[in-house]
Amino acid sequence: MGERQEQKLFAGALEYLELLAAEAHPARFDEPVASARRAGAAPETLAALEQVRRLAWDIQGNFQRRQERDTRHAALLDAAREFIRPHEFNELLRLTCRRARTLFSLDMAYISLYNPATGTGTVQAVDGHCSALTPGFIVPGKGGLGNAASSTGAPYWTPDYLNDSTITHSPAIDETVQAEGLRAIIVVPLSSNGTYLGSLYAGHRAVRHFTPEEVAQMGALGEMAAAALDTMKSMEGVRTEARSIAQDAHAVERQLRVAQRLARAQSALLDEVADGAGPQQLLTVIAELLDGSVLLEDADGKTRSTAGLPPQTPPEPATLRASALEAHADRRVVACGTDHWVAPVFSDRAQLGQLVLHRNEPLDEDTSRLLYACARVTALVMRRRGGPEDPAVHEELLEALLTPGPGSVGRLRNRARTAGLDLGEPYVVLAARPADGMTDRVRAWARAYARDRQGLHVCRDDHVVLLLAGEDAMAAGQATIEQATAARCPMTVGVDGPVTGPEPVTRAYRRALRSLGALATLGATSCVASARDLGSLTMLLTEERDVDGFVRHTIGPVLDFDTQRSADLAVTLDAYFLSGGSPTRAAEQLFIHPNTVSRRLERVTELLGAGWQEQARSLEIQLALRIHRIRQSLGPKDAPGHLDTPTAVALLAAADLPDAANATDDPDPAWQRADQAVSKRP
Repeated sequence: MGERQEQKLFAGALEYLELLAAEAHPARFDEPVASARRAGAAPETLAALEQVRRLAWDIQGNFQRRQERDTRHAALLDAAREFIRPHEFNELLRLTCRRARTLFSLDMAYISLYNPATGTGTVQAVDGHCSALTPGFIVPGKGGLGNAASSTGAPYWTPDYLNDSTITHSPAIDETVQAEGLRAIIVVPLSSNGTYLGSLYAGHRAVRHFTPEEVAQMGALGEMAAAALDTMKSMEGVRTEARSIAQDAHAVERQLRVAQRLARAQSALLDEVADGAGPQQLLTVIAELLDGSVLLEDADGKTRSTAGLPPQTPPEPATLRASALEAHADRRVVACGTDHWVAPVFSDRAQLGQLVLHRNEPLDEDTSRLLYACARVTALVMRRRGGPEDPAVHEELLEALLTPGPGSVGRLRNRARTAGLDLGEPYVVLAARPADGMTDRVRAWARAYARDRQGLHVCRDDHVVLLLAGEDAMAAGQATIEQATAARCPMTVGVDGPVTGPEPVTRAYRRALRSLGALATLGATSCVASARDLGSLTMLLTEERDVDGFVRHTIGPVLDFDTQRSADLAVTLDAYFLSGGSPTRAAEQLFIHPNTVSRRLERVTELLGAGWQEQARSLEIQLALRIHRIRQSLGPKDAPGHLDTPTAVALLAAADLPDAANATDDPDPAWQRADQAVSKRP
């Protein structure tokens, strides 16, 4: 390139710089090239000027994009200032739509809020000219840009929605988009503190490619809008809570007035009690206070006192009994028909009876509370007078039977006779655990059930103890489960008995409670079992392991015979099981004649009964023999190497007991392995 051509190129480049400095219109960028072409510039000079022109266009485009970006940033700052001002919730939604539409010069914008219950969105605000899309439109939970944006948590856009095959389309959304004539759509998820609130949509009725800067700025607008919406929802919650507190304050004020009236009525009732009034005098005052007639029944449903004009049509006995049970179960006043109401009379969870009110006018909330207060004062009078029929007397009697003191047998017999019970007859003991815990309904049902069965009951921490007349404990337990289930108090029951007299009640209760614990460990519910049915499971599955009781119950007669006669029946029985049920091999192990083994086994049959060799019974006997043998080998508790009872039981539980019917010649059977484990302890 000659010097002249270089000068032309330099002059043209300088002219482009002047155009850029003057922010000239891009159409003027063709003038330097045209002037050089008219001046006869060489082709290489024209090519260089063409390149300078393209660079000038790029520089000016960068300037324009920077200006647009700065303008949008300023608009975002303005939006942020608007968002922090107080607004109504719907006003804030409309403001967000308007900002999204004007910020990017789009045709319309709208917001849908997410409903977690249905998994869909509902359009709440729209800005811009629209025809088909109105507030209330349901956005389906599948398909469309909004669901794609919510799943990714980032803005999602398309230059031409209906013709974009990469989108999962929804017929309902496509129909709306087509009706609006939208082409380009961008969606921003509205999320705050990890909670998805909805989506912000903005659309254009021409094909448009959104730049990364536009997408980022739209995302920033969505973040600010989501934070403002979340704050607004929180404020709405605070306002709602404030209104609720105000309503509660009014309710408390009303309740205070009611409490004052109740206090005055109770004061009048207590004055009567302090003056020594009995049930009859008290009922007269109650009838006047409640403007009706009042009937007092005891826990057995017998009428104790009445006051006021009796009703012409009394309630059916069965209906009245059901209402009384519900009143005691829920500790509230229960309607019995249209003109009778039943209030529970109780003291310290003991059911003493019920007040039955009859009046022509309906019972409002205040009068219902007054009736309940009258029942509580009536309970005070009934407990003060007491008597053998008092349910509290029966509960105290059963508590005394369960935890007797020294020399209390005679006193317990006298107390039982005073309460109308004959402990000389057979009784069964039940420990029943309700599935839903110890509720007032359970206590009321237990009281009524024990009364109907002429028995005793007491409610402890998590179970009910029942002492019922009868000789079949399992039948009593099954009947208890059926009756409790019918009364909506499902239970699991452990039983024991029959027993007679006060002395065995405590032991029977402990066995029944252990059976109940074993059922709980097994995960069994709404069923009944006894220690006799569960056998060794009551010892292995419960925390309170009655090892001595299990051994005595299983092989006690054999051990007593050995002690009294200095015999070796237990040793012989142990060898018999270890030899696989062979008297000959047992005799070889004991170095005695087989006939001697046979005679000893005959004696065992006399002591334990004919069924002692049956598989289930045999397993129990083997376990009892193993426990007895291990405990004998341990010596005193303070001796070196002593093994405590729980450890011994654990060793036995871990070992496979040999089956007499399937014994083998294993030289190291499970019991011997258990003995080796004991001998290896330090």
